Amino acid sequence: MQVKKNDKVIILTGKDRSLTGEVIAVDRKNGKVKVARRNMMVKHRKPNPITGEAGARIDIENWIDASNVALYSEKKGGAIRTSARWRGKDGELFTTKRDAVASFGGDEGAQVKKVRYSTKTEEVFE
Repeated sequence: MQVKKNDKVIILTGKDRSLTGEVIAVDRKNGKVKVARRNMMVKHRKPNPITGEAGARIDIENWIDASNVALYSEKKGGAIRTSARWRGKDGELFTTKRDAVASFGGDEGAQVKKVRYSTKTEEVFE
């Protein structure tokens, strides 16, 4: 799954198609995401006379399948695809982890970080 929490995504299908929003929750096991203020549903809460709570209609975000959202690019103004890159010494990007570790002089304990990279817009998503 290419989407993480706090990513800006665009919805590809459904009633909220072509709307953007921020991912607020990710369920990796089931391949679902929740997007802020998108795919809203109404949850009815029953009144509880013992605790004194009144009944209410609560608007909450519903889950969306991860295949129905894509990362949103500010540069492109639309959906983009990403691939993996590794950040080596001085923030340089490498296509393989081995090359990124080699940029540190072969130090196995080097701080090599995997990032998402868009080849079309050359954007890096942490």
